[in-house]
Amino acid sequence: MLFYIIFFYLLYNTKSFIFESNSYSIKSNLRMNNQNFELEPINELYKQINNKKIDQIYISNDLKEIYIKEKNNLNDEISKKNIKLIESNPYLTNKLIEKSEQNEINTFIMKEPQNILQSGFNVISGFVNDFIIPSIFLSIFISYIRLFFLGNKFNTGGSNGSGMNPFQMNFNKDIQKDKENMIKANITLSSWAGSEEIFQEVIEVVSYLKNETIYKNAGAEIPKGILLEGPPGTGKTLLAKAIASECNANFISIASSEFVEVFVGLGASKVRDLFKKARDNKPCILFIDEIDSIGKQRGTGINLGNDEREQTLNQLLAEMDGFNENDGIIILGATNRRDVLDSALLRPGRFDRIINIPLPDKNARIKILKIYGNKKKIENDISYDLLGELTSGFSGAQIKNLMNEAAINAAREGKTIINQKNIEDAVEKLVVGIIKKDDLRSTETIKRVSIHEIGHAFITAYFKKYFDLKKVSIENTFNGVGGYTLFNEKSEIIEGGLYTKDLLKKRLMIAMGGKAAETLYYGYEHVSLGAIQDLKQANSLAQNMIGNYGMGKELMVFYNEETETGRNPFLGRSLGMGAKYSDKTKEIFDKEALDLVKEAFEDALDLLNANKVIIDKLIDKLEKKKILNTEMVMNTMINFEE
Repeated sequence: MLFYIIFFYLLYNTKSFIFESNSYSIKSNLRMNNQNFELEPINELYKQINNKKIDQIYISNDLKEIYIKEKNNLNDEISKKNIKLIESNPYLTNKLIEKSEQNEINTFIMKEPQNILQSGFNVISGFVNDFIIPSIFLSIFISYIRLFFLGNKFNTGGSNGSGMNPFQMNFNKDIQKDKENMIKANITLSSWAGSEEIFQEVIEVVSYLKNETIYKNAGAEIPKGILLEGPPGTGKTLLAKAIASECNANFISIASSEFVEVFVGLGASKVRDLFKKARDNKPCILFIDEIDSIGKQRGTGINLGNDEREQTLNQLLAEMDGFNENDGIIILGATNRRDVLDSALLRPGRFDRIINIPLPDKNARIKILKIYGNKKKIENDISYDLLGELTSGFSGAQIKNLMNEAAINAAREGKTIINQKNIEDAVEKLVVGIIKKDDLRSTETIKRVSIHEIGHAFITAYFKKYFDLKKVSIENTFNGVGGYTLFNEKSEIIEGGLYTKDLLKKRLMIAMGGKAAETLYYGYEHVSLGAIQDLKQANSLAQNMIGNYGMGKELMVFYNEETETGRNPFLGRSLGMGAKYSDKTKEIFDKEALDLVKEAFEDALDLLNANKVIIDKLIDKLEKKKILNTEMVMNTMINFEE
């Protein structure tokens, strides 16, 4: 059958080649010296076409020459005696072709002749493109369909098959190489700084793998799975690497996104191969990074359960705690989205121990600063206590980046030793952006910015029981920030975590202080848009106070789940559930949140108005010095109070 297909294909293409050659032999008579032809303007040709006086039209392959044969020469032999030449361009030629088709005049494009070898090659390549390649893809597709309907009979990872699945991508992870990479990186548990309690949880894993007899004699079972969860940059992957480098166990690391494939069933197959490899190399630590990529709750997608990711998750659940024995295997997972993980994945037996790694507190930040500081040349008089306060809310990764920026600042100044100012400048760069060296703003603009920032700074300093003012500046930045005020809550408040309604209302007053100050000096109608970020922060905080903290009047016991995270990760589920709260509840919620912001603005305006003399003095100082620290602001306020 294949022979006949090839024969007829070659016969057809050979016939076409012969026809083209004959056709060219007729047209080749027209390929003579152009000077022997009678040149004719193209407008005359249009007239002849409309009057149907043209019998045939021949066009060169570059569409720049047109040869016409009139009807009165129909019986003559084609030669230069009865052919007229018209010089044209491709655009006019295309128009001419359309015109000739409308008048049913035969039009030919003259092609260059091809040699026999070239034509033969074209025939063979055409056969390959038309038959061979599609046949290969068709056979692969048929094999895949058979595999899909016959199950995993031919899967090498299956229990019954002995054949080879052409789509199977076996997990060929080099375990020894992964282990060597961890050792070469010189990452140990001392490379991570944080809570002692979290550190102890991790050390238990290392001690069990090194000496499991003590635990077994006590009747204790080490957790089969440990999930490290927390915000980005807190050191989850670092801890996994540290455990791997210090344990006398094999180590396999993989990102969960590697399980997701375009072909159905390949993700699940990779999971089987991964666990088989781990069981063959006990004791083994199996680290799955960013496990939320495949561990999201099932049934939340728009395509319901027919999802490659969900099939991969089902296989992962079966391998972690199914019929297979996993003694000697510890599974480590890392994620910053525990809220989206499937509950079956988090249950004991799969992930028995969930270690929350939060953002570092002040003491932990100081330890991290010292760890990265010891790796660089740094002055001895660095105030780590101050830096620990300035870096409030920083993760370990951000602190590492901070110290690197400080080293760059020192190198920019031609120094090899980092000082306190280099680090503080790096903090400002990361928080507010790059400071412009040349401030081209007008005097009036600088005055307005000073008023705005003093509004924030004065209220912060006024409520010194709750807040620590660090710095107020009107330096211009490339981030579009004309000025900024750095402050944070007292360390005991941050560590305790118990924020009262009174404290949060004062926090709202600070946020609205800039807008209130501009209103005090310029009036309601002339307030600038400089408070846009302040309004965003204030309204967000007010919504959390009413919706999540129970600080409303009518909604004192209300909890709004939609405000909790600010986003809904399960679009498919939310589309089917509809609205969660009534319109009446939403109306009260919006009103109470807005009332809090209005009240904070009015209180801030009253406070600034009552201390306008002090505000004037602070504004003058800030305009002159550009930067005021805590001591300057507090001394000015104390002098006026006295």
